[in-house]
Amino acid sequence: MHSFVFMTSVQSVQLTGVRASNLAEFHDGLEKVDGSSIYHHTHRFYRTHSYLGATPLSDFAFWVRENLREDALAEGIASLDLRDFDTIRDLRNAILAVLAPMRENPSRWERRVPPGLEFHFSRSVSLILPTHQRAHNLEEFIRAVERVDTSCLYYHLIEAPLHLQETRHWRNDFSAWLGGSLGLDTLAESVAAIDPYRRDLEGLREDLLNVLRPSRLRRMIDNILARQEPVTGVVSSFLRRSKGGE
Repeated sequence: MHSFVFMTSVQSVQLTGVRASNLAEFHDGLEKVDGSSIYHHTHRFYRTHSYLGATPLSDFAFWVRENLREDALAEGIASLDLRDFDTIRDLRNAILAVLAPMRENPSRWERRVPPGLEFHFSRSVSLILPTHQRAHNLEEFIRAVERVDTSCLYYHLIEAPLHLQETRHWRNDFSAWLGGSLGLDTLAESVAAIDPYRRDLEGLREDLLNVLRPSRLRRMIDNILARQEPVTGVVSSFLRRSKGGE
């Protein structure tokens, strides 16, 4: 059985040298830049904000709305639900599909923003680092989830699955380890079902612990019931009801 090493990432933001002053150049830029740029302009809000109020606009939608004054188009970009995309490539294609109909209107497709209001494509380059937390079993895993920084949760539940860009049975690093190394398939499926974009990152920790802790309790009860020491009928009945009630 492999232990789980909790990792985190430090972001370095870099300019790509690609910029856009109209929708035509914006579309070309979206096709040209690498995935780390698409990722940066759509996901950085979730990493840098500890509380999510109204659904945030991506950098792309914000520029289209504020600088190009294309409100309907910006709304179309902003309405793309990040939960629907398993890879950055799929997200890129969805944004391009929203822009594509604008080609039919050359005056709007080629209309330029005033100088100084161009869109500058940046990218996030991640330095991946191990934390001091490691887990060999479910109990250690839960204790680590309680302690690690939110950037660690972000890395394992959002960043790493997106950047791997490959089809896997489990949706994130946590569920992959719980199912693959511990054989806890039911628990792994529950962790995989957690929506990482539903709340802020502390809320994500709470959602995760709400799934993990009942499983820990059930395993503790199993261990007690499996012991050879005599357990009174009342205690045994209580433990079995507690296990079943979750």
